[in-house]
Amino acid sequence: MKIWFNDALVDAQSDLLAADNWPEGFGVFETIKTVDGIPYALNRHMRRALDAGARVGVSIPNEERVRTAIDVLLAEVSHPIGRLRLLFKNDGTFIATHDAYTEINHNLKLCTHSVRIDIQGVPSKTFPYTSRLEILESAKSRGCDEAIVINSNHEVCEAAVSNLIFYTNGMWVTPPIVQGVLPGVMRALVVENLPVKVRKIDTNDLSHVQAALVISSLKIAIPVQSIDGRVMPDLPISELFAQQIREMAVRTSVG
Repeated sequence: MKIWFNDALVDAQSDLLAADNWPEGFGVFETIKTVDGIPYALNRHMRRALDAGARVGVSIPNEERVRTAIDVLLAEVSHPIGRLRLLFKNDGTFIATHDAYTEINHNLKLCTHSVRIDIQGVPSKTFPYTSRLEILESAKSRGCDEAIVINSNHEVCEAAVSNLIFYTNGMWVTPPIVQGVLPGVMRALVVENLPVKVRKIDTNDLSHVQAALVISSLKIAIPVQSIDGRVMPDLPISELFAQQIREMAVRTSVG
């Protein structure tokens, strides 16, 4: 497999990436969906990486260098639907990988994560990503597809590796960033372009949720079948809204 390393395409090696495709050390990363070699919402991902880098002290390469790397990598390693990952290490190393991505074609089961997360300012998308992947694996061990992460104030944050939107009292809502929510690219597009309000959501509110969606740059939008075993009563509403989000994503992210 070819990857981009600093300024050239190279063969992937164990000293550059571990078996799970993550590098050693600390850094900022972005995960971007590609369709027929076109990255979705690349400008927004670059802006988020720059913001995260400034918060955690990681230097992000200039945009021309990153875009050149992406163009060369996607031309060499092509997939009809792909997962482009940009990794910026705090030692200045820049790695880009492109893997095939398989769309999720079933509605998701969610379960609340029992260990509450402390709020520590605006979250940044950084690696090691172990803690988030462990939350996801814990949810899967309970027969769920994703987790609902709760902060130390008993407020809903997000999923383990995604953002969440909920349908309650006749409106779509998503938790505010100040509750410990990662500023997701798809979340921002949804809030800007569709009728989704930013509202505080606590654990008591979950029992009143009628429908829900998991959203992310890769998943785009996937309906939720159940939360902690409670089947969503308005599943058709989430299926319809998921389609609207997908149409919006193409309209606003490509080109």
